[in-house]
Parts: sequence; structure tokens; C-alpha cells
Amino acid sequence: MKKITGLVCVFLAGCATTAAPNFFNGNYYMAGDANCKQVRALSPTQVMCIDKKGNDTGYRDALTAEQLQMYHMQMQYQQVQAQLYSQELQRSNQALQNSTQQLLQQSQQYTAPQVTPITPPGGYQTRCLVNGIYVSCRSN
Repeated sequence: MKKITGLVCVFLAGCATTAAPNFFNGNYYMAGDANCKQVRALSPTQVMCIDKKGNDTGYRDALTAEQLQMYHMQMQYQQVQAQLYSQELQRSNQALQNSTQQLLQQSQQYTAPQVTPITPPGGYQTRCLVNGIYVSCRSN
């Protein structure tokens, strides 16, 4: 069998930094991470990974049908988890908004209590006794 020696750029959505299945030369390969920006065929079921500087970084075998299915199942599981986290975050956000609104309403209704003055009727009286150079004072 004839080897394909041309370089093929692996295109992913956005600027992904993790490997994902990519179809090349009739098979799927995990590529797209920093160590495998491009691939070059080594055999019908094996590619050489190339980094963004053009250096060979190692080979990768084609994914089996089971590996590909497991990858898709894992991605579905992560999507479900992300949706659950998003829903929980929305519920928490709503609860926070409700409690904040409730606190605002309570603070607007708050009236400071009336207190009796601390000063006794007639005010304070201070009496001082002088005994030589000593002075002793008391307040009532």
C-alpha cells in the first residue's frame, strides 16, 4: 500500500486546545491539541502528529469504533452535566435575587425604635470633695 505523505491541517471549531476526533485518510484520529496541530499519514491506520512549529511529536493510531462511541458518550455526559450546573446556577441566582429583594423591602420598612434619654431628669450632678491636695469627684 502506498503511504500518503502530504500534510493535512486539522481544523477544529474555534481555537481548541484539547484533542478531539478528526477524520483523516478514512479514519478518525485524536488530534487538534498543541502536540497535534497537523497530521501526516504513516500507514492506513496511523498518523504522525506535528506541532505548530512543524516538529514531529509522535504517532497516533486510528480510533476504533468503540473508542469513537465512548468519546461521543462522554461528550453527551459532559453536556448533560453542564446543563444541570447551568440550571442550578440559575436557581441559585434567582434565590439570591429574591432574598436581596426581600432584604431591600425590609430595610425600607425599618423604623428606628424610640428610646428614653440616658440623662436623668435634672441632669447630672458632680460633687467634689477636697482634702488637702487630693480631690475626689462623683457624678449622680
